Amino acid sequence: MIIVYTPEDGEERRWDLKTARITAVEAEAVERATGLEWEPAKSKVLNGSMLATRAVAWVLMKRDQPTLRYTAFVPAAAELGFEFDAEELAAIREGIETNADLDEDERAAALAQLDAATPGEDGDETAVEADPEAVPKDSAAGASLTAA
Repeated sequence: MIIVYTPEDGEERRWDLKTARITAVEAEAVERATGLEWEPAKSKVLNGSMLATRAVAWVLMKRDQPTLRYTAFVPAAAELGFEFDAEELAAIREGIETNADLDEDERAAALAQLDAATPGEDGDETAVEADPEAVPKDSAAGASLTAA
C-alpha cells in the first residue's frame, strides 16, 4: 500500500509501506491516534478510513518534521489517499481472474475497473481515496498528545 498526500499548496508525498519501515514507536502513535491496533489500522486505510489514513500519513510526515503535532496536521480529505503497489494489484487481478463466482461479464467489468485505477505506463496514477501522542523521532519517551 502506498500512502499519498497531495497538499493543495505543496509537493505530493508518497510512502510505500512495504519499504517505509514503520517503527514500533510510529505504529504505537498510529494506535493512539486511531484507538486501533496497528494491523487493523492498516486495514482501515484500505477500507477508506480517513482517521487511519491521516494518522499513518502524520507519522510519516514526522520523519521530516519531528515537531509536527497530530492536531496541527489537518489536510483536506481530498489531499489524502492510498494506492495499491504493483504486487497488490497483481494479487487483486489474479483474484478476479480466478473467482469462480463471477460470470464473464462481471469478470470483464471488474478487470476494466481495476485497469482504470491502475497506474499507467506514462506515470499517471489514480489514487483510491482524536488527538494522539506526538511521535518522538528516535524514542517513545516524552510522547504526549499536544507536545511537539
